[in-house]
Parts: sequence; C-alpha cells; structure tokens
Amino acid sequence: MRAKRLTYSQVEFLCEQLAMILGSGMSVSEGLGLLCADSDDRVLVSACNEISSEVDRGEPLSQAMRSTGRFPEYAVDMVALGEMSGKLEDVLRGLAEYYEERDEIRRMLRSAVLHPMVLLLMMTVVIIVLVVMVIPMFGDIFSQFDSSVSATVQHTVDMAYQAGLIIMIVLLAIIAVSVVTAVLSAVRKSGGGTRRLFSILPFTRGISEKLALADLTKAVCVTVSAGVSPAEMMLHSDIKSFITDGRIKKKYEDCEKRVIEGESFPDAIISSGFLPPLYARSLKLGYSSGSFESVWRRISGAYSEAASRSLMNITAVIEPAIIIILGLIIGAILLMLMIPLMNIMSVLG
Repeated sequence: MRAKRLTYSQVEFLCEQLAMILGSGMSVSEGLGLLCADSDDRVLVSACNEISSEVDRGEPLSQAMRSTGRFPEYAVDMVALGEMSGKLEDVLRGLAEYYEERDEIRRMLRSAVLHPMVLLLMMTVVIIVLVVMVIPMFGDIFSQFDSSVSATVQHTVDMAYQAGLIIMIVLLAIIAVSVVTAVLSAVRKSGGGTRRLFSILPFTRGISEKLALADLTKAVCVTVSAGVSPAEMMLHSDIKSFITDGRIKKKYEDCEKRVIEGESFPDAIISSGFLPPLYARSLKLGYSSGSFESVWRRISGAYSEAASRSLMNITAVIEPAIIIILGLIIGAILLMLMIPLMNIMSVLG
C-alpha cells in the first residue's frame, strides 16, 4: 500500500522541527522520538517513526525521507544537497519557509475559487427554480386568458424560458468544470489544477505568472542556502517540473538552455526575459557585489507579496461582479414575465 503523502503544512512543520533539532545539538532520532510523543497527527507520527527507523539503521536523513515516499521530491533533493554542503540546518529552515508560503498560497487559491463558486451555486439554484417552476407557472396563468391575449404574451414567456434555460446550462457547465478542477487539485494536494485554470483564463493569467514566479524564486532561495548556485541547480535539478504556468516554464527552459550553452546565469536571465529587466539587473549587480542571496530573497518576497495581493484583489472583484450580473439576469427574466401580466391586469381593470 502506498504511503500517504504529507501536506505542505506537515512538510513545513517537520522541516522546521528538524532544523530546531539540529540546532539544539540533539540527534535526529532522539528529536523525532520526542516529536512523535507530542503530536496527535497520525500521518506525521508515522512519518517520524519511519524516518527515525531509517536513521537508526545508518541512513542519511535525505535517504530516510525518500524511503518513506511521503515527501515531495524537491524537498528530499534539497536535504541531500544540504547534507553534502554541510548546511543542512539552513536548508531545512529554507524548506520550512518555502512550504509555508506554498501552503498559504494554496489556501488563498482555494478561497479565491470557493467563495465565488458558492455564490454561483446559489444563483444557479435560483435560475433552476425560475426555469423549472416559475416560468411554466406564468405560462399556465397566461394560457387561461382569452386566446388573443394568450398568443400575445406567449412569445414573451417563451423568450424568458429560453433565456433562463441557456443561462442555466452555462452556469451548470461552469460549475462542472470547477468541480473537476477542484477534485484534481485535491487529489494532487497541490492546487495544480486551479493554477492551470488560472493560466488559461485571460483575466487571471497575470496572477498565474506571479504565483509561478513566487514559487520558483523561493525555490531558488532554498537552493542558494544549500550552497548550490542557480546555474548548477538548472543543470542538475528538475525544479521546472512544478512550474504550472506555461509562459513562465517556456522562459525558464530558454534560460536553462542558455546556461547549458555557457552563458552566465545573470545574462541568461536578461536574455530570456525570465525576470523583468529591473530584477534581472539587480541580480547581475548582486553577483558582482557578493550579495546574490539577499537579492534573490528580496525578489522572492516581492513576488510572494504580489501574488497574495492579486489573489485578494480578484476575490474582492469577482464576488460583487457575480452578484450584480446574475442579479440583473434574474431581474430581467422576472421583468419579462411581469410586464405582460401588468398589461393584462391594466386591461382587465
């Protein structure tokens, strides 16, 4: 049976605790034993026990993590680099920050999709009630009047029904696509399905790029903290495998190709357009001045903040827009039904 993979929050917690264990001078096995005793999370306890058993058998931490099958491949690779460079504690702290940010972005993505979907679902129910019950009821009422009156208003009722039916089908299709995307994201526990959807939709492409760059620049920070240059990372790491935005992935691959051909990493970034010119030139200066790591951290922080702000902004715009648009649609359908009824009432009065 395949071991249950850890969530981002669990990976973040475990990496942080392992960094604290190493910082205190305690052995990994002893520290994990104490951690298991204090945790109520069964999956986390099981992972700790498995790692502890492997470490007791003389396996390095990275191999112990890999053998459990519970950790992301990127986290295991970074721990292995940290062991080779002697900077394991720094790498673990960097990984804790990285997965904390990824978990926060994943939760914000879920919120940005879930809240509008709840509103959309409620409005869809109202449209279904109109199409299935209200409009046919008005049709029955109008059919009881004089045939000349009935023929006059029947066209209006038919138009209202057809409009409601089309809108209902469109809304149900949107909900179906969203549900499939949510299920795929839940299965992978990464939000990848939602991110790919964001990269396709015209009004969310900018957010998709910011999310991809926030992830990527933070991953580079972790790599640098392990004592590995970004150029070496490109040559020996499959970091591009979790880039969900097609445009950013294409630029990254172009940058990677230039580095393989011998171009310096800062120049490759500028030539490929992988980062905006301002950030690319800052990195080049950072290379020259020896402050490369701090420049990467600032860029990573800027993209993380921009991604979070964009997600909050789009949520603040989409929810009122859904309410207004669907409210106008429902109002228009009801108005199409009420005007003939008011005309009939005025004639009868």
